[in-house]
Amino acid sequence: MRTRNAFLWVMVALLACQVAAGAAYAQSMKITSGDVAYDQGNAKAKGYLAKPADKKARPALILIHEWWGLNDNIRENARRFAELGYVALAVDLYNGGMATTPDGARKLAGGVRKDPESAFANLKQAVAYLKGLDGEVDANRIASVGWCFGGGWSYQMAKNDLGVKASVIYYGRFNPKDDLSRMRATILGHFGETDRGIKVDNVREFQAKLKTLKGDHMVFIYPNAGHAFANADSGNYDKAAAETAWKRTTDFFKKHL
Repeated sequence: MRTRNAFLWVMVALLACQVAAGAAYAQSMKITSGDVAYDQGNAKAKGYLAKPADKKARPALILIHEWWGLNDNIRENARRFAELGYVALAVDLYNGGMATTPDGARKLAGGVRKDPESAFANLKQAVAYLKGLDGEVDANRIASVGWCFGGGWSYQMAKNDLGVKASVIYYGRFNPKDDLSRMRATILGHFGETDRGIKVDNVREFQAKLKTLKGDHMVFIYPNAGHAFANADSGNYDKAAAETAWKRTTDFFKKHL
């Protein structure tokens, strides 16, 4: 009995050491970050790149901003992902534009809707840029994640097979009637139950459609959460829902990249 107990204590101690080492590694991972010109066809589009400081080939993420533009909130998310071991490129679909009011954001987002081909070209350049980071990015392990306006474009990257293995959609627009025959990416969706811009019935229809497709797609509806529930600067911020969605997102990327 004493031998068995001693063995169990040794195993517990080893497990504790492994957990502690993993936590220390996560906390000590150094990153670099800064603005980059990723779109060779558009000098106005400056992205923000955050990545681990070492030169190990890693999975990469394309972050797509909300309708406000490429702001500090998205830059912070890029750094958070980099600290987890991802090369994170936050793109700019507004060519340097930024909004601080809903009217301004609506105007910028409307400009992209009027010229979607430029946005598609921008995102294709982002994929090409990441693949070109030889020795730093595993070209076969690229995903997208977007919030609000950017969530819709993350969906478009998956739907149109723009070179991503996985796409995360935070309360972004979609059409449950879309033809998804070209889609190769696995989708994770986060939607608020009380979002006034995206009807929960449409989300459930989208959820049901994805279940008919090949792949481990998942869509979550967060009770009593509204639009932009994951943005700490939003009046709809829901800490519990945001933390749950983040955990699901990071687990999803671990599994699919």
